[in-house]
Amino acid sequence: MHYDNITGSYNSNALLTGNEAIALGAHKAGVYIATGYPGTPSSEILPFLAKFDSAIVNWSINEKTALEIAIGASIGFKRSMFTTKHVGLNVASDPLMTLTLTGVRGGLVIVTADDPGMHSSQNEQDNRLYAKFAKIPMLEPSDSEECLNFTAIAFDICEKFDAPVILRTTTRISHSRSIVSLSDIPSIPCILNLNSNLNFCNNTHINKNKPYKKDIEKFVMAPVYARKRHKSAIERLKYLTDFSNNSGINKIEYNSLDLGIITGGISYQYAKEIAPSASFLKLSFSYPVPDILVKEFVKNIKNVIIIEELEPFIQNEISSLGINLKGKEYFPRDGELNPGLVKQGLAEAKFFITPENYPGTGAAYESGNKNDNEINFNDPENILETLPPRLPALCSGCPHTSVFYALKKLKVPVMGDIGCYTLGALPPLNAMDSCISMGLAFGAAQGLSLAKSSGKRTAGIMGDSTFFHSGITSLIDAKYNNASFTAIILDNATTAMTGGQDHPGTGKNLSLNQSISNKIDIKKIIEGIGVDEIYIIDPYDYNDTFKTLKKALNSDNLNVVITNRPCILYPKKLNCEKKFEVLEGCLGCDLCMQIGCPSILASSDFNPSNNKRLPFIDTSCIGCSICKDICIFNFIEEIK
Repeated sequence: MHYDNITGSYNSNALLTGNEAIALGAHKAGVYIATGYPGTPSSEILPFLAKFDSAIVNWSINEKTALEIAIGASIGFKRSMFTTKHVGLNVASDPLMTLTLTGVRGGLVIVTADDPGMHSSQNEQDNRLYAKFAKIPMLEPSDSEECLNFTAIAFDICEKFDAPVILRTTTRISHSRSIVSLSDIPSIPCILNLNSNLNFCNNTHINKNKPYKKDIEKFVMAPVYARKRHKSAIERLKYLTDFSNNSGINKIEYNSLDLGIITGGISYQYAKEIAPSASFLKLSFSYPVPDILVKEFVKNIKNVIIIEELEPFIQNEISSLGINLKGKEYFPRDGELNPGLVKQGLAEAKFFITPENYPGTGAAYESGNKNDNEINFNDPENILETLPPRLPALCSGCPHTSVFYALKKLKVPVMGDIGCYTLGALPPLNAMDSCISMGLAFGAAQGLSLAKSSGKRTAGIMGDSTFFHSGITSLIDAKYNNASFTAIILDNATTAMTGGQDHPGTGKNLSLNQSISNKIDIKKIIEGIGVDEIYIIDPYDYNDTFKTLKKALNSDNLNVVITNRPCILYPKKLNCEKKFEVLEGCLGCDLCMQIGCPSILASSDFNPSNNKRLPFIDTSCIGCSICKDICIFNFIEEIK
């Protein structure tokens, strides 16, 4: 037993999310610097690591920069970690694809959190493919205990094989809690006789205080050196495959020899729940695939199936060994798996477990008879499907509301971006025309304006964090190429969508959340670019917001409109200390309902003259006053 800094007591176990466990694993492994950009489902890793005050932990301006910082620390013989959600690895892919050639000095772990089901993402790409693309090893934990252990082990693997390591999680692993042992992390023994010609470090824990050493052939990827390093990266895969077979990270669990399941990550948990008596080949070191273990497992098991989320990654890798197994034929290629889908797929594939091991999956299931305690996940009576539909909406009092309502009234094409303001595209606002990738808005606005397919001027809109992330470059390009559109920056002084993280415009960062001296002024950046027409607006003044946007959109110049109201939720919930009410005599014209404020609801009362339902304002109102400006009939007033 020892003192647990997490629970604040003497304990040997803790209940942690996967993200918290990754942070703890990095801490125990002696990570020196950790960088990233907030993105669900990975956002909680760095803030939790910062609590230990044992490493330099910072949010970066974007994922590419974050990985570059981690690379520099690694070159300096320090252990580093880079965290991102799945689409963020696309942004960082340029340095990643050359890092695979240079290799590392200090261990460099890349944590990518995929989002099957697109709970908070614009796509659901499978980042396991990056491991193969980059020719680097990948670990996939299936619970919080493995998140902790695999993170620590990953640093050793980096330094053993002179390669970065991808640690891939998914939403359920990142956010689910499970028991974690706080005892010492198991180490992976040096089981391989590595070829020194491959320039592998072959250290289990590199000396943090090793002095910097110049090595042009390793880190300057001019073609003459890069060609050699590429050959080494290809050769390295042979040694990684041996490691995948012999390290003990991949495991065979023999039970019934009639049914075998090859799986990994969260899919292992689902399959284990549905088919506990099956044999399993659990792939935790999932790239390179352990060829010897696969062949042994298939040889000893009568019927084998592959269960995995999203792409048939494992299935294709095993096929390359000349072993053709079924998998994606019975399980979906999109969305999250769940126990019901696993059960359904096994039934369709005629893999039946005896009824005594799992009621409802045996012959009774085959004949269509359902057990009383069985849940049919496709049954329309499922409680999840009986809930009334509800579109997501901007928060009550969100400063973005008036901007989108004004844009809707101005009826101009609006190129949008990634953030909580993406909700401005949904009814009733319907005021955004695109949302594709981070930082796209100003580039797309320039392109649409050049296309001249709209008779109206174009607007591009993005948040302050997105502007710092990748909007600055497209605004520079617009000025350089003499583009003409209105760039709108919704400055709410935080990265709101992912939980209120700081960015360069807030003047704060993660390390003990102390103020830092270099708070970056958005207006000064824009002035430095050379844009002369800049408007600062208070979005809680709807009438001025509308007039300013109209003026900007009538201009022939490239211009920028910046809002100046903070997010109502971060750093703490805002209260304007006002309340508003709908006065007697309201006509029920629905104008106030068209801003989509969650505090304005339709009552059970009707206007007798036109039989229209009357609105009312509930107690969640924060007093922003936007609705008062919208009501041209003056039936909304402040409660005195």
